[in-house]
Amino acid sequence: MNEENKAKTKWVGTWSSSAAAAGIHIPPLIHLNNGLLYSTARSVICPTLGGDRIRIKISNRYNKKSLHISETTVATYVGGKADTDEPINVTFGGKKELTLAPGEEILSDTLEFKVEALKKIAVSFYVKHAVMRTKSLYGGDTYLSPGNCTHKKKYAPWWHLFFKTDFATLQTAPFLTRVDVLADDDCYAIVVAGDSTMTNQKPYYLAERLRRMGITNVAVLQQALNGNRILEDGHGLLANIYGESMLKRFDKDILDCPGVKKIIFKEGINDMLHPRCLTVGGPKMTTAEDIIGGIQKVIDLAHKNDIKIYVSTLTPFKGWGKLLPGIRDFTWTQETQDIVDETNAWIKNCPADGIINTDFICDENDREMMKKEYAIDLLHYRPEAQKIFIENIDESFLR
Repeated sequence: MNEENKAKTKWVGTWSSSAAAAGIHIPPLIHLNNGLLYSTARSVICPTLGGDRIRIKISNRYNKKSLHISETTVATYVGGKADTDEPINVTFGGKKELTLAPGEEILSDTLEFKVEALKKIAVSFYVKHAVMRTKSLYGGDTYLSPGNCTHKKKYAPWWHLFFKTDFATLQTAPFLTRVDVLADDDCYAIVVAGDSTMTNQKPYYLAERLRRMGITNVAVLQQALNGNRILEDGHGLLANIYGESMLKRFDKDILDCPGVKKIIFKEGINDMLHPRCLTVGGPKMTTAEDIIGGIQKVIDLAHKNDIKIYVSTLTPFKGWGKLLPGIRDFTWTQETQDIVDETNAWIKNCPADGIINTDFICDENDREMMKKEYAIDLLHYRPEAQKIFIENIDESFLR
């Protein structure tokens, strides 16, 4: 690349997913992690911005042990579960082998590799022994196979890292948290950030909408976590996968992504729900004032870093919370509804750069409930509702 081209290009994230501490951890006795032993993990992911050069980010953020990866490759996905064209090596400081200390993260060397927006690629890791403690929990479709299969085009996996319930889908990518492309200077990224109402296909529906609008210089990055809260880290049996609070992870999950100019933000419902749930709990019964203060801090962080932020109102939740037959994890009350109503009233007049109103999803006969045809469990969005949410974003926010 000549000096003139260098001046016209910059790194922009084309795919990302928020990392969390995976596995089952119930202190002090139970610590169960997914392990890899002389195996290959191949993660199929979908970039949202094209380019001819890439780099990938590997994370050992939540592991208390070193991570050793023997070989890494990248290839274009061609079909099947994880079949590709010819894989090519990814290096780190000129070497194929990589060792990360506990908590360490690293960017690969620049790789001559062409990616296209919304065309899937596959990143493969061969490890002799590793604990998959740090995982991206949504946005990567990962398959495991014994032996070193990093250079195999035809991939025959033994196991699929996939978990789905009525309220959450986990399509994990071990170690991999971001892919960047070297892009033209006018390119940038929009981050979709929030909780489980955002850990779905919304980023890809947004990327598709941008292209229908003729906008081809914008990437969409997914930085939402199931169960995430603005003010508190995760609590309860699944605390580790709920991640650190948004205020704690803002720098490393949003500001660290290159080229970010805008944020689509929807979070706060778990700050109200979780302290009032049987299975989650927390140290404090959060008030509307607390949640509003948290959203204000997120807005301030965005503006301090010259990032525009578009805040969504919280969706209805009445009826949500069934745990087992005859047992409810959470029970709707007028007090909890008042907290959300007060928060939403503030959001509609808040100092964000724009507001995304979710009134479209309310039931006409009971505005405190989601339309059943849009709801998985009276809180989370079915695909058609995800699409409507994206189409409901004011076009001016995206230009």
